[in-house]
Amino acid sequence: MYDTLAEVSAILGRSKEALSQFQAILEPTIEKAADDHERLYWHHIYEEEEHRFDRLTALLPKLEEALADEAFLSRENGDFLRLLQDISLEKFGLHNFLEHLDLSLFHYKGTEHEPPITALRDMTAADYQRMKAALETLNRALDAPLSFAAAVPTDEKENQKDHLKLAQYAALPTASSSFSPSSEARRQLTVGSLKNINI
Repeated sequence: MYDTLAEVSAILGRSKEALSQFQAILEPTIEKAADDHERLYWHHIYEEEEHRFDRLTALLPKLEEALADEAFLSRENGDFLRLLQDISLEKFGLHNFLEHLDLSLFHYKGTEHEPPITALRDMTAADYQRMKAALETLNRALDAPLSFAAAVPTDEKENQKDHLKLAQYAALPTASSSFSPSSEARRQLTVGSLKNINI
């Protein structure tokens, strides 16, 4: 269990650093937005990631404290179980971050921001799969379900309609299913098409 939690801590630490890099790219985009719709679109993504950054800032020290005291890692310890619930929610946050990176690649395609965002995206996709595996390992070790509906992305819900799911966020990535902003399967989700929606 200790090794699994140490891996989770490393994943969340990398994600926090990636969030900082992504926000630094988004800030001038928000500042130079062409209109209120574009500004709101990027602000919404920025704000969600800022909120996650704040959660990680609070969670990571608690996780490090737990790792420093192996006696803390017990299913009888309510504080430990609450920590695991917070980690489960951050799996959902990692999923959202992956989608935000994918959305941004439509906008930044062909710019100097595409390579660093692509690198963040690839790291996040791999870390998301590691996080899912880590939580499954913890569930088995504790013989208690840690997941709950609020922490399960649409793409992973068994009772959700298939047409609302995007396979690349639910399954292990393969060479043939890796994300590309020019992918036919995702063409309808471009930033440009979202800007043209009348609300």
